[in-house]
Amino acid sequence: MTDRHTDAAERQPLIDPRDRYTRIPQSQDEENGPVPTSTHNITPQQQGEDESSRLAAIQALPWYRRPSVSWLLPFVFFLVLVMGISQAPQEQLIIEIICKEHLKGRETQSGGGTMMAALLGPNGVPENPCGTQEVLGLAAVVLGRVRALKYTSGMFTIGFLTSLSDKYGRKALIYLTLVPGVLTQLLILYMARPTSNLGVGVLYADGLFMGVMGAGILLEPCLNAYIADCTPRLGRSITIGYVMVSLSVGMTVGPLIPRYLKDSSSAILVSVCTLSFMMIYSAFMPESLPKHLRAKSVVDDNETASGVPVSSSSPVVIPAKRYSSPLARVKDWMITVVKPVLLFFPGRIEPTPDVNVPPSPYMLPVLLAGYGFLQFASNGISIIVIPYTNLVFRWEVEQDGYYLALNGASTFIVYVGIFPLLQKLYARVYVAKKASKAGTLTDDHPAYSADDNSSSTDSAKVTTNPVTGNDLAFFIFGSAVYAVAYLLVPIFKTEAALYLSCALRALASVALPSFTSLLTSYIPTHQTGKALGGVAVVDTIVMSLSALLYGWVFSKTSNSMPPAVFLLSSVCTCLSVLAGLIVWIMFKRAERRQL
Repeated sequence: MTDRHTDAAERQPLIDPRDRYTRIPQSQDEENGPVPTSTHNITPQQQGEDESSRLAAIQALPWYRRPSVSWLLPFVFFLVLVMGISQAPQEQLIIEIICKEHLKGRETQSGGGTMMAALLGPNGVPENPCGTQEVLGLAAVVLGRVRALKYTSGMFTIGFLTSLSDKYGRKALIYLTLVPGVLTQLLILYMARPTSNLGVGVLYADGLFMGVMGAGILLEPCLNAYIADCTPRLGRSITIGYVMVSLSVGMTVGPLIPRYLKDSSSAILVSVCTLSFMMIYSAFMPESLPKHLRAKSVVDDNETASGVPVSSSSPVVIPAKRYSSPLARVKDWMITVVKPVLLFFPGRIEPTPDVNVPPSPYMLPVLLAGYGFLQFASNGISIIVIPYTNLVFRWEVEQDGYYLALNGASTFIVYVGIFPLLQKLYARVYVAKKASKAGTLTDDHPAYSADDNSSSTDSAKVTTNPVTGNDLAFFIFGSAVYAVAYLLVPIFKTEAALYLSCALRALASVALPSFTSLLTSYIPTHQTGKALGGVAVVDTIVMSLSALLYGWVFSKTSNSMPPAVFLLSSVCTCLSVLAGLIVWIMFKRAERRQL
């Protein structure tokens, strides 16, 4: 990071850092004309005009060069289809790899008698040697460590890799995700062969490689940026709903496909072929970020920071190259990693008219903590669920596919029918009451007089407060449903309870888009990208910690109380409910101060 800034400083004029977005005049005529400044000084009206002209230019393109969600929906469908096809078989193959190395080591120590003893159960009946409590507990620990290594290393690279989309386009992140995914699946396929001598150490190396390449989570910011590039702000939530429907269909169909295949290796081969097809499809998919817009956010070799070429006659002062020690470079890199997260602390949010409700000093940290507890619980269960079902219910790939298909079908039902219905019900019961109250204030309170131009923003904020309350209410609702869903499994300890918990977690997932909508209502437009980057950093930290903790807890409780991990998730989601209630109190106080 320091090298890049140093090289950029050599190419830029010696000007005040606060004016780094101001172009140096190239002629006398330009000195008398308007000078473009930072986007932080652009009014919301100017931002709307910029968005309208940008979208109009996109619509004028021919269909094969015009980015739209229509191109994105098939990609999302095949992406989730691959996840459904490969998730359970890949986990089973990894368990077989761990089991093979474990039994090989035991056989070497005992002179060959352990393998035969492992094949016989307590009554002398042959059983699966990889389905024992010892092997599955070890598999949970190894899987947790591999994922923790992946997310920890990804925490230091995801910010840099995500910024590449501003320079090379959104599709760069697609290739950075698909290519390592294909290589990883081919590696696991080879390691699972009986003749392979590659051990668990290669899994750790692969986890480190995947982390350096973005930990496999680059597609989420990539798809969000693609949608934001080609859709207007007002219709963006509906567009995200279309993507969720496509996602749920893929989640429903994908897990059912492995049952018609020969074995787990065949499922991985189908997944690799599908990923290869997706890379070919991505090559024909239009880029959503035009090249002339990329130059505004990066510093190229022949351009200034504002993306305007510097002429040969420009008065440029080239400063001497500054030496940067390795320690300073590491410090700058760490600051770059944590800087998006610091945005959520008091005093970092700029008060601009496009914020619905100015947040209280500690509202955003509490909201982010609630989201972190949700992700901690959800990611931990996703790591443990297959070892848990293998140990407790003796499930195989087919049963795991049914479970994942139920998750996809439930998600489809939730986002097509239940969630819109709940939103309408909330609007009828609560929003109508708040709107009538706002109308009374408009008639009686002079601050909301239509004749006063300065009060138009306040009036708009009053009408948008119920929308913010709507998102917060569904965040709390989803967190509470998560807590109940996780608690069902340790209480009843049956397959029916596990299936019911899966369906309820699909309903509870409405808390996640509600969090995103709520967060962006508190963040001004020009800081939204940085805020989402901070959320991505929090995701990697939370996933790393949950992978370590849940694997350790499952290995310690798999013999006495295997559902203990679900109880842990229920406690975490209760903390998320508490955080949501605290934010609700802060929101109400801010609303009363505004009135």
